[in-house]
Amino acid sequence: MTTLLLLFITAVLVLFAGLGKDKNMLQSLTFFGVALAFGFTCMDLYDHRGWLNTKFISMIHFDDFALAFSGVVCASLLLLVGLSGWGFRQLKNSLGDQYALLLFSVCGALCMFSFQNIVMLFLGIEILSIPLYVLAGSRRDDLKSNEAALKYFLMGAFATGIFLFGAALIYGSTGSFDLETINLVLSEKLASPGMTNVGILLIMIGLCFKVSAVPFHFWAPDVYTGSPTMVTAFMSTIVKTAAVAAFFKLFSTAFAPAIDFWSAPLAVVVGLTMILANTTAIFQTNFKRMMAYSSISHAGYLLLGVLSANVAGAGGAILLYTLTYSIATICAFAIFMVVSEKNGSEDFSVFNGLSKTNPMFAAVMAVSMLSLAGIPPLAGFFGKYFLFAAAFGKYPWLVVLAVVNSAVSIYYYFKVIVAMYFSHDGQPETLEIPRGVQWMLAGTLVLLVALTFLPGNILGLI
Repeated sequence: MTTLLLLFITAVLVLFAGLGKDKNMLQSLTFFGVALAFGFTCMDLYDHRGWLNTKFISMIHFDDFALAFSGVVCASLLLLVGLSGWGFRQLKNSLGDQYALLLFSVCGALCMFSFQNIVMLFLGIEILSIPLYVLAGSRRDDLKSNEAALKYFLMGAFATGIFLFGAALIYGSTGSFDLETINLVLSEKLASPGMTNVGILLIMIGLCFKVSAVPFHFWAPDVYTGSPTMVTAFMSTIVKTAAVAAFFKLFSTAFAPAIDFWSAPLAVVVGLTMILANTTAIFQTNFKRMMAYSSISHAGYLLLGVLSANVAGAGGAILLYTLTYSIATICAFAIFMVVSEKNGSEDFSVFNGLSKTNPMFAAVMAVSMLSLAGIPPLAGFFGKYFLFAAAFGKYPWLVVLAVVNSAVSIYYYFKVIVAMYFSHDGQPETLEIPRGVQWMLAGTLVLLVALTFLPGNILGLI
């Protein structure tokens, strides 16, 4: 709860500070507020003395699960804020609004980690989503940005309606929105099976939209491509983490007694997501669009953790996976943002000859791509290993499919590496790296190396 309050207060302060003429302090103020929230999250996670975490426990509760995922989000946000000095440099009057909207959206993500009631989950989804509709269309003179915002808003509205219809059916069947009460009613078979099953399916559809799982993924490629790169990085990391964590928490608690029913359709969704996303990503020439399909494929892998909800360690595996995935993705988008603006393109050709103009930049990008592909001994490999190990006992065929699709993904991730090291067409003469991006990349590299050697420390948090 302390983390949530600190982020909200920071958002309000940044919003009002943005009304002034001096915009230089906005990034520092945002970074300080997020760092403070991250510090309190770590303190609460390790000593459990956060007295606010026990307030309003029937609606919201920051237990180890919520605090651990809050830490992942705050760490990701710190990296994005560090990058924002470059990414938001062209913004003038709306700079305070951009930072405030990001912070308000993160407040919604924290509600999605800590909800004890389906109503609070719905509020978290809306608090997360509404600022994103605005951020996706923040480039008002860009038709692609306008299209991204409109598609995201319309699809989000439909998904919200479907989710609420499912929640209403669950309430009608069980008489409660409380997770523990729903679990108890389903365990004792006191609920109407038909109404309950339809309600679970509708809620699953609404959450599958948020994680961009097939066949509810069709908005993601266009929205990711049309949105500003900073917003795309935010959506593919923090939003993905929040949606998957909420999915896991709801289905591992409230709907756990009905796992025999919902596991089959979810397994089909997982299989389709991995196959379609990875095969489609192979044919992409636009880097942001490729990363969109990459994000969809990772949603399929993460949903294996939801299928393993009754397996010990599944929550920790999802935590490790989301952390390694978020760090590598932010790092990749940071480098892409710099080189694409220098070259005026979003194709893979912007990476041509990067190893010659900036070897360190190219090396960090290569590490990010290899980690996303799950190449050992990088952090992404351990994320996939523990997640697949949790699912293997019950879904060996899905794990085999996931391993095959991980091998397929190497092809399109290596497109970037090939362009950097083996293609020199259109090579720029020099590439100056902004200082803020340098510090952010150094931080991501340190984190990726640390996670390579200490994955067990993250797994043990939940």
